[in-house]
Amino acid sequence: MWLFILDLSVKAPESVSAVAGQMTNTSYVGNILIAIVFVVLILIYGFLMDPHNILINLFSLYAGLTVVGEFPFEIWGVFGTTFWLAQLIILLAVAVAVAIVLSRTHLFRAVYVNNFLTRWGSAIINGIFHGGLLVGVLLSFLPVKFLTQFSPWALNAFMGERARFWWTVLPLVGLIFLRHKTKAGRPPAY
Repeated sequence: MWLFILDLSVKAPESVSAVAGQMTNTSYVGNILIAIVFVVLILIYGFLMDPHNILINLFSLYAGLTVVGEFPFEIWGVFGTTFWLAQLIILLAVAVAVAIVLSRTHLFRAVYVNNFLTRWGSAIINGIFHGGLLVGVLLSFLPVKFLTQFSPWALNAFMGERARFWWTVLPLVGLIFLRHKTKAGRPPAY
């Protein structure tokens, strides 16, 4: 029963011409879910994660994507015809396993930023970039009948050809904001 949480019956409007109308139209329940994911990720990154954990999270997500991309779902017949559920479970299992292993090491150790504004600026930027990557990945796993709950703008912004490239690259660019500026003459701590 809990597997069909996204299986809502929603009536889509006949024609929505403006992007703003598509983004704010309340009949697209999926857009509200995307906004909630972004807000939760930004709060988690701001309150709970230091740069070390953000980097581990990003690396484990990329490792999970690699495993899901190469996993032989059709050959092994995992979960029958519900490939999206198998992809989601394997992505989560690999990401959690890699995060646990890497959190026990001192790889990716970075300097903790004490400045409040710098820390929250970094949390917002990385939360948006990682959220975009995560939403794009999750939307690519969902079957077509679930995708009718999202506006065309949201689908293009996260699943389009260019969007997939940018949401994959932008979290790596966001790592620039994790670097702590050092005083002249002193090497960085990482």
